[in-house]
Amino acid sequence: MRQGNIPGKTQGKTSGRLLKYIRHIGTYFGASLIPMLLNLVANPWIAKNMSPEDYAITGYYTSFTSLIGPVIMFYLAHYYIKEYFRLSPEERDYLFGVIGRALIWFSAIVSLVCLLGIYIYIRFIADDFSLPISPYLYLSVLAIPLTGLLNLKLADLRIKKDSKSFFILSVSNGVLLILLSLLMVVWIKWGAFGKLLSVLIGNGAIFLYLLITMGKRLNVKVRKGTYSIIFKFCLPLTLGAMLGYFTTGFSTTYLESIGDNTEYGIYVVGVSIGTYLSTFSSAIGTTFQPDIYETTIKKDWRRFMGFCTLQLGLIGVVVIIFIICAPFIISILTAGRYVDSTVYAQIIAISTFTRSIYFLINDYSIATGRPKVYLYTTIIGSVGIVLAMPWATEHFQYVGGCWVSVGSFIFFGIINLLLLRLPVFNTPSATK
Repeated sequence: MRQGNIPGKTQGKTSGRLLKYIRHIGTYFGASLIPMLLNLVANPWIAKNMSPEDYAITGYYTSFTSLIGPVIMFYLAHYYIKEYFRLSPEERDYLFGVIGRALIWFSAIVSLVCLLGIYIYIRFIADDFSLPISPYLYLSVLAIPLTGLLNLKLADLRIKKDSKSFFILSVSNGVLLILLSLLMVVWIKWGAFGKLLSVLIGNGAIFLYLLITMGKRLNVKVRKGTYSIIFKFCLPLTLGAMLGYFTTGFSTTYLESIGDNTEYGIYVVGVSIGTYLSTFSSAIGTTFQPDIYETTIKKDWRRFMGFCTLQLGLIGVVVIIFIICAPFIISILTAGRYVDSTVYAQIIAISTFTRSIYFLINDYSIATGRPKVYLYTTIIGSVGIVLAMPWATEHFQYVGGCWVSVGSFIFFGIINLLLLRLPVFNTPSATK
């Protein structure tokens, strides 16, 4: 006798899959939430031991990360995620090794070029630059390439749904950075130097650990033409991400030219606290990213919209709560020293939501094989930001710079959607 699906068993399997998925989400989210909470706990001690000038130094030099980080990392981990569902297990291992090797040698060379370029800009081009260069520039830039293997490994664990290993590695990295920061800023009292040095040492320690543990996976013979294929796909994404600097780091870099280092330091404090929400939104985004890519590739639009709605809903609720509680939160996090930074943190919190909307649109563009849309979007959008920033800062100073950041993501999202409708980006060659 032929048996059909038994309702009880079918429902049990469905609920079991749902519970398993919820556990995965909770684990991924916790991997970012725990270090973020520990950062919040440590922040009052950090604030007591860092002056406005220390914050001005760290804020200025780390603002370049969004400009040079993409070219150093070259979007290689994103290529791995994009190709993962199209490849056999053997080809996945090969691609992992190829990208891992590139994240060691290519990233190291490019970071030195970026270091030289920024030094030339600060030393010979920037007008009335008032902050010290050495050793802060070197510490901030050289810490970036050391995160390449970590990003690749976390992407690999996330896409394999290995939430336990992802949690352990991510939390260990976050805790290590926090402990080093407390050691060098609070105990040794090295200020901005200790803050930047702790990141360099922490990233270096994780890099060495991964290099040792992943040695066999990185020992692959690269086939001819492999890097040219990867380069062709990643180049427009990298160029677009570099231009994305104008939505994140440009305002912090530009506002240094106002010349008020005390208010600039207060602004940096507000932006850094508001950016904690970006850590939260990034945690949610990276949790759902494999599902966004998978549902897009499989054209499962119902699930795609469900993931987008859930992601934006979670981020929106947190942003609203933060804005309401910001005065109290910032007073606690800065031990009452930087309450004037509240308005900057509140505005940057809003940009977290607009940024999440734009990134969802961009993930769709990448997953459908249209990376050039991202590049053209950022080119057009960056021109708009460069034109808007002088007017905004002239009339509204640091607050104006914050609002430009909020509006920039809305502008980018609209441009991206308009470009996706153009016939040139809907041809077979554009979607390969």
